[in-house]
Amino acid sequence: MMMHYLQAFVFAFLATVAFGVLFQGPKRILWRSGLIGGLGWVVFIGLKELFSVHSFSANFLATVLIALVSEIFARIWKEPVTVFEIPAIIPLVPGFGMYRGMNYILQNYVSYGNEVLLGAAVDACAIALGIMMVSGVFRALKTGSDMASQRQQDLLGTDIASDLYVSDPEDED
Repeated sequence: MMMHYLQAFVFAFLATVAFGVLFQGPKRILWRSGLIGGLGWVVFIGLKELFSVHSFSANFLATVLIALVSEIFARIWKEPVTVFEIPAIIPLVPGFGMYRGMNYILQNYVSYGNEVLLGAAVDACAIALGIMMVSGVFRALKTGSDMASQRQQDLLGTDIASDLYVSDPEDED
């Protein structure tokens, strides 16, 4: 059982690194994004196999983990979040489901093909939601700390306070 997850981690790691190279990511961070992608994939298949979690929920939780670790790594190594996040998400993308759905439709199994395509689209939405939630939280935290530092500067009576506020309506140009 452990060997299965180790093998899954290695293949997801290699797929993530390959897409990082394809997207011309910085070479010094490829192995780090590979770690994130491998970890996300192992969480995804672990949730599905061990806990029988639905594909949407497994994709969502694995994406939240990927986005969270990517945000942390981006701050540690002072790189954009996307160089970690985009390659790491690739193993979760439901490309095979989209292919299968279209294949069934072309073979005239339209009803089943539509069902498979809908499942793939729902999984893709779970990925998008996971990324948006984590990046939204980190953006809110960053904005909150920026506002707190501006308030602190206002209390200290710096020049910023006069630029931020219009005290006379005639000066509003």
